[in-house]
Amino acid sequence: MDSTHRLNGFERCLSLCTRVEPGDGHRVAALGLQALTLMVAYYFVRPVREALILTEGNAELRSYAVGLQALLLIVLVPFYGALVRRVGARRVLGVLALLAALQLVLFCGLGLAGCRVGFVFFVWVGILGVLMVAQFWALATDLLTVERGQRLLGVVAAGVAAGAWLGARTASALFPLVGPYGLMVASAAMLAAATLVSRTVVACGPRPAPERTHPHLRRTDRLFGGFALVARTPYLAGIAVLVVLLNWITSTGEFVLSDWLVEFARTQAPGAESDFIGQFMGHYGASIALLGFLVQLLAVSRTIRLAGLARALLVTPLAFVAGLLVIGAVPVFAVLQCVLITQKSLDYSLFNTTRTALLLPESRDAKFQAKTAIDTVFYRLGDLLSAVSVFVGVRLLDASRGELLVLVFGLSVALTVAAWGVGREYSRRAASYHPPVALQGIAHDDDGREDRAPGQPALSRPVAGCARADRNARRATAVPQRRDHLLAG
Repeated sequence: MDSTHRLNGFERCLSLCTRVEPGDGHRVAALGLQALTLMVAYYFVRPVREALILTEGNAELRSYAVGLQALLLIVLVPFYGALVRRVGARRVLGVLALLAALQLVLFCGLGLAGCRVGFVFFVWVGILGVLMVAQFWALATDLLTVERGQRLLGVVAAGVAAGAWLGARTASALFPLVGPYGLMVASAAMLAAATLVSRTVVACGPRPAPERTHPHLRRTDRLFGGFALVARTPYLAGIAVLVVLLNWITSTGEFVLSDWLVEFARTQAPGAESDFIGQFMGHYGASIALLGFLVQLLAVSRTIRLAGLARALLVTPLAFVAGLLVIGAVPVFAVLQCVLITQKSLDYSLFNTTRTALLLPESRDAKFQAKTAIDTVFYRLGDLLSAVSVFVGVRLLDASRGELLVLVFGLSVALTVAAWGVGREYSRRAASYHPPVALQGIAHDDDGREDRAPGQPALSRPVAGCARADRNARRATAVPQRRDHLLAG
């Protein structure tokens, strides 16, 4: 019988977007719900941080705040590695979400007391965003094999896009009603919900298999964790270069937009610039999220399946180059806004999925510690380079917006070349990938010992995951196996 007849209703819907096997639906649903809650929480506070820093400061101060995040993350990432080792790689996401919820309540209290929290809050939200997203994708790649990840990461990421769109639209509607501090409280509630969902996510996957430490992770490098892996592994260093270039490009483009937006707000809403900027950024983020969701749901999995991951990785950098050529031909605010919406939607959907999938054939150390270093410090290093570019361009060279966009064009070309090289190396690594034992059907305890009942032979128990997913996946073979057993008896 064709496997499509064994799919449940949700899995049949998923099969319209990608190839689905029995049992995949529960994993996608759990990961998608986790992504949805995290992104709604983040997009609730994203327009808040923009409104606070642009009204308490200006676009230049915003650029420096973005650069400061990179410096702080250099200090925070080693502490993150220690947290992973202490609470377990798959549990750390829930811990981070709970801590973030408590800190949001503190920010809300300080703001209502009259403190100017715009600069600090902007830096904090940026760090929160990259840590949460990096940890979520590290968990997703650890729960999925290369084959399953290439099929399902695209539709899992639809939960990210859906949460971004829902959070941005809701924030835009609520901002005039509850103000920035009301949205902080709503975001804290969503993070508390994400803490509960994280338990379901871990339950719907195989337990960690015993895995040797990454060959390049020495005992003396435990203090540096992911930094040591990136420094000693050319493939991971190439992924880090991709992230640095990408964020250098997007942050510089965001500066150009923010600088232009402040002028626009003064002419369109004099005396009410904060509300205008908050609503504009809410609509702007919602447009990015909606387009990203549609691309994620309808195009990402198909693009990866038809073109292959290495070629799919090139689509977004080429779109960046094309968009900047359009801005150069028609340099008006509306065109800049439309191009940035298109670029960032591709960044958040196709490029983010393909970049995440690059780690599918890597070790757990690379997925959790190296990826966290890449998606936090190296991600914010791009912001820091952007801040330096803005300072040198604006303060020392008196550069115009158009001249900054010329720099962005050159960086986009470099991003295209780097994506081509990393894609080639991924193809070589994926061809020689062998999944860990647990992903092939053996369950293990968190300390690496095989999980089996007393007296049960070793290496014989199926993976302990989401019970309904396992039962659904075995349904087709269970009855024939029982019949064969009775006939043999």
